[in-house]
Amino acid sequence: MRRSLVPLALASLLFTAIPVVSAQTLPVQPVIDTVSFNVSVEDWVKTETALVTLVVDIAGNGNGGTVRSDVLKAVAGIADKAEWRIVAMNPQSDSAGLERWQAQLQARLPEGQLSALGDRAKKASKPGLQVRVGGVAFDPTLAETEETRSALRDKIYAKVNAELKRLNAAFPGRNYRAGDISFTEQRMAMPASAYREKMVMAAAPQMADALPGVQDQMVLEARVTLSAFATP
Repeated sequence: MRRSLVPLALASLLFTAIPVVSAQTLPVQPVIDTVSFNVSVEDWVKTETALVTLVVDIAGNGNGGTVRSDVLKAVAGIADKAEWRIVAMNPQSDSAGLERWQAQLQARLPEGQLSALGDRAKKASKPGLQVRVGGVAFDPTLAETEETRSALRDKIYAKVNAELKRLNAAFPGRNYRAGDISFTEQRMAMPASAYREKMVMAAAPQMADALPGVQDQMVLEARVTLSAFATP
C-alpha cells in the first residue's frame, strides 16, 4: 500500500506547482496614464485673386470647328496674362433654327485687373459674338487653403508641446508624450470688405443682384491625448 501512495503524492505535487510557475512567467502589463484636452486656433484664408467667369454667346458662322479658337481669341485682351480656360461649350438653336453657341470661360485674376472688367468685356464683343462677365468670386485656391490649414496645425503642435512641458514639470519622471491628436475643421464664410464689393460692381455693373466676394475663416480644433507608461 505504501508503494502506491508515492506516485499519487508526486502527481499531486506537480499539479499544484504548475499554476505557480505559470504565474511567475507572465509579464507585467504596463499601465498607461492619459491626460486629454481640447485646443482650437483660427485664421483667415487669404486669397490674392478672384475667380472670374466670362460668358460668350456666338452666332453660327457655318463653321463650328473654329468656335473654340474664336472664343479664346475674343477674350485674350480682356485681362493681361490671364489663362482663360473653357469650362463649358453648349450648342443652341434660336427661334429661326440658326445655330448658336454659348461658352463659359474661367480664369483667376488679381484685384487690380477687376476694375472696369465689364467695360473691357463689352469692347471685346462684336457682331455675332457677345462677351459678358458671368461672375466674380473671391474663393481661395486649394493651395491657399492648404497653406492656411498647415499653419494652423503648426500652431496646435506648438500648444501641445507647451502643454507637454507643463505636464512633465508637474509630474517629474513620468515622461508624458503626445499619444493622439485628432483634428476637426470648420469653415465660416464672412462678408468681404466694402472695397472688394465695389470692385465687383465696377467689373460687372449688370451683376447688381449678385453676391459680393467672401472671405473664409478657418477654425481648426484638435482633441489631444497625452500619455505616459508606468508600472503599477
